[in-house]
Amino acid sequence: MIKVVIDTNIIVQGAQDENSYAFRIIREVIDGRIQAFATHQTMSENRQMLRKLVRDREYRTMLEDFFTNLQIVKIYQHLNIVSDPEDNKLIESCASSGAEYLITNDREVLDVEEYHGTKIVTPQEFWTAYKSDDDSGSSWNDWTKMLMGQ
Repeated sequence: MIKVVIDTNIIVQGAQDENSYAFRIIREVIDGRIQAFATHQTMSENRQMLRKLVRDREYRTMLEDFFTNLQIVKIYQHLNIVSDPEDNKLIESCASSGAEYLITNDREVLDVEEYHGTKIVTPQEFWTAYKSDDDSGSSWNDWTKMLMGQ
């Protein structure tokens, strides 16, 4: 299963637009197809902030499901990669969890591009990579078999 760390700005975006890539990513975490990580502190702060920002009951329930599916990670190494300490916590979470992706819309974090094997990408970039990995040609093979009557 693919491992990710998701920035708060993505969670907010997903709660605001169910047609967004952010919403799709959150859904995949809830459905158990993507494994997302956060520190206990980050998760608690996100929960408090989103309770204030998100008024729609359905989205609040969805976000609670999302938080329930997060894997808690303990930070073993403190980093100073970007200027915002909160953003450094995201990179630290990636390093501690072995996450393959950090998903964010924060330009300064995106400019890092990769840190010790973790790709730092936008929701759209992640979704494109995720779906191309997910679709390992099986639908093409199924289509050609159907076409050939096999």
